[in-house]
Amino acid sequence: MTENDHTNQQTGLPLVDDEVPTAEALVRVLEHAGIDMVFGMPGGETLPIYKALYDHQDSIRTVLVREEAKAGVMAEIYGRLTGRPGVVIGQAAFTVNANFGALEAHLAASPMLILSDLTDFAPYTPHAPYQAGAGDYGNWDARRAFESMTKRTLVAHGPSHAVRSLQIGLKHAVAGEPGPVAVLFHTDCWAGTVGPDSKPRLYADPGLLTAPRPTVDAAAAERAAERLIDAERPVIIAGNGVRMAQAGNALRRLAQALGAPVATSAAGKGLLPETDEWALGVYGNFGTGLANAVIAQADVLLVVGSKLGATDTAFENPALIDPQRQRIIQVDVEPMHLSWTFPAEIGLLGDAGTVMDALADRLADGIDAESRNQRAARLQADRQEHGHFNAPELTSDATPVLPQRIAGELGKVVPDNAVIACDAGENRLFMMHYFQTKGTVTFLQCAGIGAMGYAIPAALAAKLVHPERAAIAVCGDGGFSIGMNGLMSAVEEEIPIVTVVLNNRALGWVKHGQGERAIACDFADFDHAAMARAMGCEGCRVTSPDELAPALQQALDCGKPAVVEVCSSIDETFRKVTSPLVKR
Repeated sequence: MTENDHTNQQTGLPLVDDEVPTAEALVRVLEHAGIDMVFGMPGGETLPIYKALYDHQDSIRTVLVREEAKAGVMAEIYGRLTGRPGVVIGQAAFTVNANFGALEAHLAASPMLILSDLTDFAPYTPHAPYQAGAGDYGNWDARRAFESMTKRTLVAHGPSHAVRSLQIGLKHAVAGEPGPVAVLFHTDCWAGTVGPDSKPRLYADPGLLTAPRPTVDAAAAERAAERLIDAERPVIIAGNGVRMAQAGNALRRLAQALGAPVATSAAGKGLLPETDEWALGVYGNFGTGLANAVIAQADVLLVVGSKLGATDTAFENPALIDPQRQRIIQVDVEPMHLSWTFPAEIGLLGDAGTVMDALADRLADGIDAESRNQRAARLQADRQEHGHFNAPELTSDATPVLPQRIAGELGKVVPDNAVIACDAGENRLFMMHYFQTKGTVTFLQCAGIGAMGYAIPAALAAKLVHPERAAIAVCGDGGFSIGMNGLMSAVEEEIPIVTVVLNNRALGWVKHGQGERAIACDFADFDHAAMARAMGCEGCRVTSPDELAPALQQALDCGKPAVVEVCSSIDETFRKVTSPLVKR
């Protein structure tokens, strides 16, 4: 449901016309907010919600997972891709596992909603019943646990309060900087009904997901445009805020209007196709030499939707970004982020897409063709000097297979609009550095919390949101062992993702970081393709580079969940992609 759909609805209408169970009203709120799928596992006092969902299967798909952490990641990705809160439902004692996704949502600003319970066994709560999370003596405190990693945690008491808490939670998840919200239901939420005479009254609120964004300060936008027009070497840095604003097209328009190169943060990879004439790739600690060199030479930096975190800035190395020699213009929807890391000469508060469009409008007549052509020629010269996705390792015939070759073959085989979901570890660094995106919003990674086990559930959610696009999970053998139960859900829910496993028989980043004193980082050589086949997936083990492209193509074409395991080299390390600017 779009914002216009909500805006065109009549206000003041009651949520329900007759008395209905609380859970039925909750599901109607989700429907009204445009939530078309939820993720989780039934249990505890969330069973009434699942009972109500049974009667709404034509509008809300209920996706069953085998472990709650997968539901958390899937909900985070749903929120990241749709702009609507991804919803997790499950019993609190186990839904804390979903906080893997909640942590990522909190750090990466993805709208998310956790619906859980207190398992309070009222009125016996003070007597420490089994699993109780009400925070009484002998209980664990579910509220405090969820509060530590959400924007807000609400505890609902009673039917009407439960419905209002859900409505508030939905709105809070998307207001300002998006993020995760938890709503915990006390047993008394199910003791009764709600209706047109409930106190307080319950409305079918058309504004649940339409929290207004700050308007663009026209005077500040004019100053920013003037600064950009006068710049000698302007560069745009695009972060995850551009993704959350679904503003990839606005980013491309701005780059063309200004005639400026675009670098992305790790979290922003894929916002601008890296085949675009103005693309630099990822910058920062594990960025490309091209992106870091061009940023270092810039006189004006336009930073859009990025916190400029330490791993984005080579630990604030002034050789990369230095406000004493560079002018910084920063755009963000969250005022706290403006001038948070580096002082910005001009701060523009607002939605990334709206601000970029406003700047592009002002730049349309301010940059002449000659200046734009000169900047384009300079970028081509920089690409010649520093390289641009043309490293020789991309075509290496070495065995075991180099991770760079895997990235290169994926780039050749997968469709341009395929969604690539990366796990944590060295595999992600190699993909981030060497895989060249060709479409918009095509690369997802756990850049907030950086934990293993993310890629498979992320790909599952991406395929559910965009069934017309291929979805590929890329992980190491460590991440696969954590996330592989997601393939059971892929089979049961008929979600045809492709999983590529880089099997170097180790926790590579850990092993290489430990050097000669490596401990607790080596794995046995398991046959992950055979494991996949045992779960009902297609499975293929690749041992040489020439086998890789046919195996990937077969996996994409088979129409069912598939795993391509690649026996990869342990010799390539994270140091290969670490910028020389990184000094701590």
